[in-house]
Parts: sequence; C-alpha cells; structure tokens
Amino acid sequence: MRKLISIISLICIINPVYSCPIDGQDKEQTLSELCKIDDGKWSSNRLNEMIILTNFESLSSKATEKSNQILAALICNFKNFNVD
Repeated sequence: MRKLISIISLICIINPVYSCPIDGQDKEQTLSELCKIDDGKWSSNRLNEMIILTNFESLSSKATEKSNQILAALICNFKNFNVD
C-alpha cells in the first residue's frame, strides 16, 4: 500500500500543473478578482499560483514560493497600471 501511495505521489510531483484556458473577458475578470483578494503582502503561495496560472496557463517547473510572489505581484501591478 505504501508503494502505491509513493508512486501516485511521485506522478503528481513530476507532472506539471496546467489549467484550463480562460477566454477573453472571463480571463480579465478572474485575474482582476484574484489580484483584489490579496492584501498586498503576497504571502499566499496558492493565491500566487492561481494568479500565474490564470495569466500564463501554466506554472514554471523551477518556480519557488519567492519567485511566485514576485511574478504574481508584477502581474497584478502591471494589470492595474493605466496609461492615460
């Protein structure tokens, strides 16, 4: 039983995570709502991963929690940046 659990765990760890593509306006609305959830501290790695997945539809295989924080912050700051 342990061997089966180990194999399943290994498969889940090795395979990259891919999201379902979100189209146009739905993508913008979802990304906007995700960016508003965070309190600006960018401490939730899961939230950061959701922001990255919504924007790029995949996660980097070499991502770290710190790199996720930085990338999510850049995505949300860029999205909220308006040029008048």
